[in-house]
Parts: sequence; C-alpha cells; structure tokens
Amino acid sequence: MYPVSLGRAEADRRIRLLIANGHHAEALITAVFTFEKTVRRALRYMAVARGFTSMQAELLFDNMGFKNLQGIWPCFDISHRTLPSVVGNNLWQHIQPAVTMRNKLAHGERVYKLEECKVQAERVLDALTALQNELKAGIGFDGWSKMPVRRKAALPWLAQPTIQADGPASGGSAA
Repeated sequence: MYPVSLGRAEADRRIRLLIANGHHAEALITAVFTFEKTVRRALRYMAVARGFTSMQAELLFDNMGFKNLQGIWPCFDISHRTLPSVVGNNLWQHIQPAVTMRNKLAHGERVYKLEECKVQAERVLDALTALQNELKAGIGFDGWSKMPVRRKAALPWLAQPTIQADGPASGGSAA
C-alpha cells in the first residue's frame, strides 16, 4: 500500500506505528498488501532477468491475485523453489491465514478480534523480512529497489518440434 519510493524501512515503520496506535486491522491489511507487492515486484524482476521485457513482466503479474503469484513463483525462481520454501515453512504457515483475513476484512465479509489482527500483522512483517533477506542473497534484489528496465525481449525461440505422422512420438513405428 505504501509507494516503493518510501522504502521498506519506512513502510515497516508505518505498519508498526499502526500496531502501536491500536489500528491492528489496518496494520494487517497493510502488511499483507506490502508482502504481496514485494512478491509481485520480485517476480517482475526475475521475469526481466529471464529475458522478458518490463512491459511483458507487468502484463504477466500486475493483475494476478496472491494465490496465482504463489503458484507461478517456481517458474521464475532461479532454483525453482516454491515461495513457502523461500520464506521458510515456519513463517509461511501464517501467510495464507493472514491473506484470508485481509481479503475478508477488505471486502467487509468478517470482523476479527484486534489482538488476532495484531499477531498476524507482526507475523507477516517477520515473513516479509525473511523474504527480503532471501531475495537479496539469492538474486541480489530486495523487492524495493529500482527495477531494471528491458525494452527488447531476450527470450530465444526454440525450434519447432517435429511431429511424426507415421508413428508414436517415441520414435517407434506403428504396426
């Protein structure tokens, strides 16, 4: 929810101020949006590093929901790890409940106890720190720095696969 120009430290400070001032539901919503934004920006960075243009990366990820971002993560991760393994399962186990809470709060479907919102917001901030540390160590990008720009795609076209009309794809002949 906070612009990247503020920086991660300022976003973290503002979310913690929401918690300190008793605005726990707002802190939860903001923390989850911040986590999701970091995931989206990391995916855009990885897609550009893989050869997609910046515009293509935007088109791929900007309208994806959290579940889709999580699902596509291994396709772009340099080691093909899942997002839970990047963040760490001990922290990841709290992310999905926090996302669900955020969605229900944002859409007015449910109200949660403020103490529960506070705990979840703090857990999301911990997971965000772990994600950011892994991103820095793994790909050299923290999710909040200026994004590289690629105007021309660097993705190679593979040769068109040959289709055998006279037999199975394994190369054997049909009898």
